[in-house]
Amino acid sequence: MLKSNRREVFTSLFGKRTETKKSVVCVRPPYQNEGYEFLDVCVTCQDTPCVNACEENIIALDAHQTPCLDFTKGGCTFCEACARACPTEMLSLEAPSTLNATVSIDILTCMAWHNSLCNSCLDACQVRAIQFLGLFRPQIDAQACTGCGWCINVCPTQAMRIHWKEA
Repeated sequence: MLKSNRREVFTSLFGKRTETKKSVVCVRPPYQNEGYEFLDVCVTCQDTPCVNACEENIIALDAHQTPCLDFTKGGCTFCEACARACPTEMLSLEAPSTLNATVSIDILTCMAWHNSLCNSCLDACQVRAIQFLGLFRPQIDAQACTGCGWCINVCPTQAMRIHWKEA
C-alpha cells in the first residue's frame, strides 16, 4: 500500500500518470421535492424554464434531457430562480435548498499538495469549508461543504471532484 502511494505521488509529479476515465456526476438543481425522481417527473418543458432562469447559467440538460448542474461554468448561489421557474412540483421553494453533492480534492493533482502556493479553491468557497494546513494541504470539511461547486471551475489543475453525498 505504501509503495503504491509513493509511486502515485512520483508519477503525478512527473506527469507520467495515465488518465483514468472519470465518471460524470449529474448533480440536480436544489429545491428538489423529496420522493420525486427527475427521470419520472421532469419532462423537460418545451422552453426549459429552469435552465433559462438560472442566474449563473450552470443548469444544462443531460443525456436524458433533464436538468443537471454544470460546475465548469460556475457555482450555485441557491438564488431560488430555478424553483420559481419550475412549472411542475419537481422543484419547489418548500423543499430544502440543498444539493445532494459534496466535493473532494485529488491530492495527486492539487498544486497545494505539492508545495506550490495556490488557494484558488479557498477564495471561491463562501462557506469556508476548505481548510489549509498552513499554506498547503487543503482539506474539505464535508459537514460544512454545501456542494455549490464554486471551487471546481477556479482550480487550475481540476483537482476538485464532485461526488454524491452519502446517505
